[in-house]
Amino acid sequence: MGVLALVVALLGASWWFRDDILRLVGREKEPVEVSPEAAAIAQAKIARLRSGGETARLSSVEVSSLLRYGGPALLTGRVHDPSVEFVSDSVRVSGTIATRDLPSHPELDRIRPLLPDSSEVAISGTLGELPSGRVAVEIDEVTFAGIPIPERYYPDVLARFGRRDEPGLGEAAIAVSLPQGVGGARVEDGYLILTPP
Repeated sequence: MGVLALVVALLGASWWFRDDILRLVGREKEPVEVSPEAAAIAQAKIARLRSGGETARLSSVEVSSLLRYGGPALLTGRVHDPSVEFVSDSVRVSGTIATRDLPSHPELDRIRPLLPDSSEVAISGTLGELPSGRVAVEIDEVTFAGIPIPERYYPDVLARFGRRDEPGLGEAAIAVSLPQGVGGARVEDGYLILTPP
């Protein structure tokens, strides 16, 4: 009876002090909602990667928080409520964008007056490795206001965002530079894994 009571007491103590125990073994409590605090946790993980070479494992909530509360002004000024979701080895980025901010394209320009003032744009794809601190984002699907955009438009739209042909880069892919101090990025088991150079 005494051993059983000791086991129950130890289990209770480990549950009560679980956050402290996780911090001691290097695993912080994972945030569950997009917030400035979640962005700060993600920034701390990236700082440890840069200073100590520790691989950073970021959840969808952490990356979404980074985009909303610490993203580049170009993104946060044009895309409202950006969100990222990692599923298995794929990534889905979405946000609300004003129709006037969509790139010009002859077919889009014909129907632009019929579109709502703003709608959700969602881009799904996978990450691939490229040399010199960059990754290839291979686009699988793009939707605007829930309507799939035909694949034949991807190369033209990506070219308007600065895509250039290079070895290892597919027609429906764009090269993206990684933040300074980050050597590689991949999506694995529903997380963004950032590795040192």
